[in-house]
Order: sequence, then structure tokens, then C-alpha cells
Amino acid sequence: MIDTLSLLISHGVILLAAWRLLSRPDLDRDIDPTPPREKDSGHA
Repeated sequence: MIDTLSLLISHGVILLAAWRLLSRPDLDRDIDPTPPREKDSGHA
């Protein structure tokens, strides 16, 4: 009984964490790792 209960609790927590991570809105955004370059103003 205890083995089944501990397996259900631990797997339930893992599934809950995965569900919460997958429902995050920032997973759908691709952020460009390089910062935008400044435009060349033509000054030497």
C-alpha cells in the first residue's frame, strides 16, 4: 500500500510540474540571443 501511494504521489507531482511548465506562455516565444546592432550613423 505504501509503495503504491508513494509512486502515485511522486508521479502526480511530476505530472503537475510538467503540466504547469508546458502551459507557460513564454514557451511560445523565440527570443533572439544576439542584441540588435546599432545602425551606423556614418560618423568617422
